[in-house]
Amino acid sequence: MTLIVGTEKQIEEDARDYWTIEAMAKYGGSFVKALAECARRADPQNLAKIKATWIEYWAEYEKTGREMEEKYGDFGRGEANISATKNRKRSE
Repeated sequence: MTLIVGTEKQIEEDARDYWTIEAMAKYGGSFVKALAECARRADPQNLAKIKATWIEYWAEYEKTGREMEEKYGDFGRGEANISATKNRKRSE
């Protein structure tokens, strides 16, 4: 069982980030795929830096990520929630 910690807004943002990163990893070129891997490993502060620095990429793949979420639903998000929870705890 996965324990999800945080406000509803945090959980929604974590889900949006998860699907954006999945879209980058699946559909991006080599550079965007590398950014996706960095984003997966990033703590909240470094993820914010990635999102702010490559805002055009993030916006493009966020749209694709939302489409993927609509298609695939909650499948695979358990891992993202665990990772997000660990990252939040690390930053506290």
